[in-house]
Amino acid sequence: MIKRHFVATGYVVRGDKTLLLYHKKLKMWLPPGGHMDEGELPEDAVRREILEETGLEVEILSPRRVPDSPVGRVRYLHVPNHIQLEDIPGDPPHQHIDLIFYCRAKGAAAATRSDEHDEMRWYSLEELKKARLEEEVRISSIDAVRYVMRRSNAAAK
Repeated sequence: MIKRHFVATGYVVRGDKTLLLYHKKLKMWLPPGGHMDEGELPEDAVRREILEETGLEVEILSPRRVPDSPVGRVRYLHVPNHIQLEDIPGDPPHQHIDLIFYCRAKGAAAATRSDEHDEMRWYSLEELKKARLEEEVRISSIDAVRYVMRRSNAAAK
């Protein structure tokens, strides 16, 4: 039976741009994210991964069924914007179940570098359309920027 690991990924948006990291090991542009610790909630994992990899604190904008309202013993968590299953080559090969959230950067603090990536860059919608990215990253990046901008515009009204 193939091993599966849960991971949490966050597309971080500020204004009309999203942040991508050039991953050292994988040699590709990716959003921040990584493995969830045992017992860790997905939304806590995505906040932790983003903070560790970029130095940024974020607000998760992925939807909740009932915003911030526990009902008895039930707490409604953020619903991932999408979930993907990815085959990871290696010895042994395994899979990642990736819970993907769209987030807005809090404040205007500059992002910091981590050991996992060589470079970070904020991409505008126009840059995303032209950049050399994996198609999944491009599609999700564009969707994240549009989603966060819609949510921000709706909140401003």
